[in-house]
Formats: sequence, C-alpha cells, structure tokens
Amino acid sequence: MDCLTGVSVVVKGTNRGTTTDANGRYQLSIPEPTAGSAPLILVFSYVGYVAQEVNVSNGNGQPRSEVNVQLQENNQSLNEVVVVGYGSVRKSDLTGSVTSLKAQDLTRGTNVNLQQTLIGRSPGVQIYQKSGEPGATMSVQIRGITSITGNNDPLYVVDGLPVNDGTAIGTASAGGTTSNPNNRTPLNSLNPADIESIEILKDASASAIYGSRGANGVVIITTKKGKEGKLKVEYNGTYGVQKVAHTQQFMTGDEYTKVINDIIDLGKLTTPKVTGTNANTDWQKLLLRDAPIQSHDLSFSGAGGNTRFYISAGYFNQDGIMLKSGTRRYNARVNIENGIAGKYNVGISLTTSYTRDYYNATGVGLNDNASALYMAQNYDPTAPPYNADGSFYRSPLMAPMDNPLAVINGQYGMGDTYRTFGNMFAEYFLMPSLSAKVRVGVDLNDNQRYFWIDPTTLTGLSYNGYADVRDGKRGYYLAEGTLNFNKTIKDHRITAVVGSTYERYTSSSLTASSRSFALADLTFDALGTGDNTLNGVSSGRQENKLVSFLGRFNYAYKGKYLLTGSMRADGSARFGPNKRFGYFPSAAVAWRIHDEDFLKNSRSLSELKLRASYGVTGNQPTVNYLYFSTYSAGRNAVFNGSKVSSLQPSRSANPDLQWESAVQADLGLDFGFFNSRLTGSIDYYNRKTSNLLYDIPQPSSTGFGSRTENVGSMRNSGLEFALKGIVLDKKDFRIDAVFNITTLKNKVLSLGNVSQSIGSGRAASGR
Repeated sequence: MDCLTGVSVVVKGTNRGTTTDANGRYQLSIPEPTAGSAPLILVFSYVGYVAQEVNVSNGNGQPRSEVNVQLQENNQSLNEVVVVGYGSVRKSDLTGSVTSLKAQDLTRGTNVNLQQTLIGRSPGVQIYQKSGEPGATMSVQIRGITSITGNNDPLYVVDGLPVNDGTAIGTASAGGTTSNPNNRTPLNSLNPADIESIEILKDASASAIYGSRGANGVVIITTKKGKEGKLKVEYNGTYGVQKVAHTQQFMTGDEYTKVINDIIDLGKLTTPKVTGTNANTDWQKLLLRDAPIQSHDLSFSGAGGNTRFYISAGYFNQDGIMLKSGTRRYNARVNIENGIAGKYNVGISLTTSYTRDYYNATGVGLNDNASALYMAQNYDPTAPPYNADGSFYRSPLMAPMDNPLAVINGQYGMGDTYRTFGNMFAEYFLMPSLSAKVRVGVDLNDNQRYFWIDPTTLTGLSYNGYADVRDGKRGYYLAEGTLNFNKTIKDHRITAVVGSTYERYTSSSLTASSRSFALADLTFDALGTGDNTLNGVSSGRQENKLVSFLGRFNYAYKGKYLLTGSMRADGSARFGPNKRFGYFPSAAVAWRIHDEDFLKNSRSLSELKLRASYGVTGNQPTVNYLYFSTYSAGRNAVFNGSKVSSLQPSRSANPDLQWESAVQADLGLDFGFFNSRLTGSIDYYNRKTSNLLYDIPQPSSTGFGSRTENVGSMRNSGLEFALKGIVLDKKDFRIDAVFNITTLKNKVLSLGNVSQSIGSGRAASGR
C-alpha cells in the first residue's frame, strides 16, 4: 500500500488542520471534547480520491490518539458514461476516437447555436461562421472534406433523433440582385442552454454504425434531464454590446480630392480639377452600429417516484452590427421520462422554436449587384449621403453603383422559421440482460422568406418595386426498433445491439414574385398590388427514403482487452435498383495498459490505453433522382395559332450511380496522470474515399452539360493531439487549461481515367 503525501486533514467545522508527510503520517492537536458538544470529526481529502470523514471518538467520549484511513481513488473521468451510436459505454471502454464534452466544457457566452459552443474544443474539428450575419450558417468539418459534390457536414443526433440539417429554403436572389448566399442553419432552433453533453465520433469504428449518414463524423447531443431532489428552478441571462473592432481604411474626401488633382497636375489626366463642396463622408460608418445581444433562459427540473422531467423556455436576440440585420429566437423544450430500472423505460423529448431573421443587401456581384458594404467601401467619399430635400444623393461618377444608404434601407429581406423536432421511445426488459426498444421521431421545418427592392433604389426604380416571397418545408420521419443485450460472465463482458430503421425525407417549395407596384409602401405584404402580367410563380416537391439494418458487438476481457465490431446496411432511394444498398463494416481493438500488473501500482499514471480501428463509411448524393431522366419546362411553341407549352429533358440519367466509399484507419493513445488531473490523447488517421460523386462534362451533342458519375478518389490524413489539465479544483471554484492541435492533408488523388476535364462557367475547374 502506497503512502500519500500532502493529504489534507482538517477538523470539520474549524480552520484547524494539517497535511501528511512523505510517509503518509500527520500530527494534529484537537480540542478536548466537552459535555454536550458535537462529536469531533476529521476530514481527509486529496485530489483524485474520495474524501472521508472519521469520528475520532473511541466510544467513551474521548478522542483516539491514532486515526488511520485508506482513501479510495475517485477517477471520475474514466467512469463517465459516454453516449455512442444506439447506446452508451464507460469512457474507459471506448475503442474509437471520440471527444466527450460536458456542458461546463463548452465555450461560454451568448451563443446562437451549439456549433459556436464547440469552436476550439476538439482536435480535428474545424468550425467557422460563413459570414458575420447573426445566425449565419456555420461550416463544420471533422477531419476535412470527404466529397467534392456530396455532403461534407457531420450528422447531428439529438437525444437519439438524427436531425435534418438541410435548409428549407436555399440561397435566394430577388430580382437578380439581393443574392444572399448565407443560409441560416437549422440548428439555430436548438438552445445551447439545454445541452447536457456532446460526443463527437470521428473515426469509422465509432461512426460506421450510422452508415452513410456518419460518413463525415457524428455529433451526438444529449439534452438535460431531471435529477432526484427538490424542484430546481434555474434562470440564466446574458446581455452584451457588439462593437466593430476594425474597418477597412480608405481615403477621406479631402485626401481623395488631393490625389486626383495631383495626378491631373502631373499630366496623367486631362479632366478638370476636382472642386466644390467636399462632404468627407465615411460610408462604412453610416452602415455600422453598436448592436446589443442578449439571451434569457428559464428551466424547471426535478424527479419524483419513477418520473423525472426537464422543462425550459428561452429567448435570444442579436442585432447585427450592420443596419437591417439580426436574429431573434423563442424556444421551448420538454423532456419527460418514466421507468423502473431493469423493467421498463418510456420517455418523450420535444423542442419547438420560432425564429425571425432580418437580412440586408448581401449580394456577391459587382456594382449594382454587390452588397451595401461593398458599395460603402467603393463609393465617392466627396459625395453627401442626402440631397437637400432628404432624398438619397447619387454621385454622377458612380453609376450604376447606388448610394450605400439607399441600398441598405431599400433592399432587404425577412425570414420566419417554425421548427419542431422530437421523439418518443419505449424500452422493455425481456430479461435482466435483454431489452427491446422502439423509437419514433419527427423533425418539421417550415420557413418563409420575404425580399423587397424599393423604388428608392436604382434597381428598384427600374422595377417600380420588386417583391419576392418564398415558402419552404422540410419533413423528416423516423421509426426504429432495436434489441439490446448486456451480460457479464466472470471476466467477460458482452454488450450488443441489433436493429432496423426507416427514415423518410420530404421537401416542398413555393416561390412567387411581383413588380411594378401601385403602392410600394405595402412591400412584400401585398403581391397582388403589382402588375399581374409580370408576376412569377414556381413550386416543387420531393421525397426520398432510407431503410437500414444495423448491428454492433462489444467485448471486454478483464476490463483490459476491448473489442468492438459493427455492421450497417443502408438502402437509399437516391440510387437506382442496381446499386441501392451500401454496406459499412468496422472493427476496433483497445488495450488498457495501465491495468496490467506491471503498471497498476503506478502512483502517477492513471490511464494508458492504446486504440486501433478500421472501418468503412459511405456517402450519397445531395440531389434526388439522379438515376433516371428528369424534365423541366421548355420553350413555348405555336401550332395553328395557339401557344403550346412544352417539356424538355433536364438531366442525363445514370442508373449505375453508386455510393461513395470511405475506408479509414485510426491509431490512437489515451493517457492520464496524477489521478486524471492531466489527460490527453494522440491520434493518427488515414482515410481514402473512392467512387467520388462528380459532375463529368458531356459532349454538346448529348444535349446535356454534365452527368453525375462515380470517378476518382481522395485521401485525408493527419495527426491530432489534445491535452487537458486541472489547474485548480476547489469546492466552488475550478480552473482548467485545454490545448489541442491538428494537422490535416486533404488531397484529390484522381478524377477518373479521363485525361482532361473541362467545364464551363466561372465556378468550374479543369484538370
């Protein structure tokens, strides 16, 4: 038995105390007990061990002269339960590359979505916001991209329900001008304050159980549940002000005038010198502002009898630092579970939210097709913002570029998003080691977006007002059933799960536009007041299904030697009958070296585990119906004096299109020292994706510009290193230090057997 140095020994309720020496010994004077006084209790505590309280009385009211204790290790980090696909395991039994984060580990602050809370928290996970707009889409990549034309976002699973993270309305362009390429992420509807823990599955052995949906990694989100005890009411609120840190520096009107006149003096220009009033307008400053941001969250939680509950409501409001931009969210959540251990468990998890978004002119073109900020950075600094009558001033030198203030106030949009997602589950134990579980879930996303171009802008003047209204709906429906087995026989522990899932995806869209309004004050709220002969309308509806069969087996011998194997088969309606199913196996092994006899008595080493895994994941197209020909509206024709509408082929069919396939190997080492006061991991991964989905240009004689085919391959490889240390850990105060670093090499190895691939358009690339 080893002796501990520095164990704190304190008389409970007093400041009287000491610490143990190098031999684990201590000496402490204690007060003499008096009649009726409380018993004297010594408290022994040490980092990484369970604190003990010992009554020093010898039974006759007198204190003992010698008190010896043996502290028990409290290695909570290894005993923590980590949620993985279709189950959970102890953190010490993980065989795959998984980052586990509790609520206190997430990035604090006023966050609009969970992705912001993950920034910098896990090696191998790159996160950035695609624009500075409030609520704009976040780019999340786990170990790089795996597809050229397919989806590269990870799968998000909230309380067992895979979340449909596709936008209900894509990038929109009203009147060909106010193009907004930055969608709002659907994950804005989940309040970060409701999150209890997040697990990020990075290697194939951890994510292959999700098949094609786990090709880019999996983010498993567990929301808060009620805990035993009295009713707990909690409120959290934040308020802040956002300020512009830096703006691009441009010449003032005086400086601009001097430069132009100097060039004229040098004979480089033959125009007259610039004279007259100089407004010295800082156009950027006119568009920017100090913007408040705030959040308020209220929750009620508790447990009694066999039922536990968590109910919350939240409000988030962020104004953008640019005029006419911002986001506002109202959300509510309910989690209720009822069960008896070893018999049954039923529950419901439900989130609903309403989000209002405000968009300003964010075009990505040039001149009149650009954003208001672009115009502010390029507009004449000598020009005043307004005319004497209050109308917007237009510099004769800047056409067709418009006054930035006119654009920011006259080209804008608004969006409303209503989203509800959740699931119900029921689990029944057929025997102590075997249970059956069913789950049904739904994710409904209804989005409306409105755009307006006012006649006070140059573009809107040509239309006499332009309005565009869009409605998009996305639906996701899940039904799954699993059998779960968990059995320990002496030194052997076996867990397994088998099951099947059915997933259905639906989407629909409706777009209407009008121009030349009799009364422009009604903007997009009255399309019928526009010129009916110039109205436009379009609609669409799609559906696809995914049927899957899955299984996983976990085996542990003496808790030191770990084995995991999984298999999933996915059948997708996005492929033709010949290639509909994809098969995704994986295997992983781990060795808990620190439990071996030659290391188990080490005082400094608390964890040392070697991991290796190998697995296959897949990816499917983001577009439906690629395996058969589709048609779109063609040109009108006139027969016998009558106009006749027509249809024309719009897509070249590829009935042999098949799954992208990614083979990944991972080698990792987990370590911990000083009772997990210092922990970390090192991982090397190598992933090769084959049968890449790529749009291959077609001869013009076919009538099609391109066709999606399986060609080429891509490789991702890199190293990940993570380190976490507990700097200070007191009862009500804790300081942690976290460091991680990643290397990533992403390389396209081949784009097929063609010697040259030439596409058309500015976004195309050749080889």
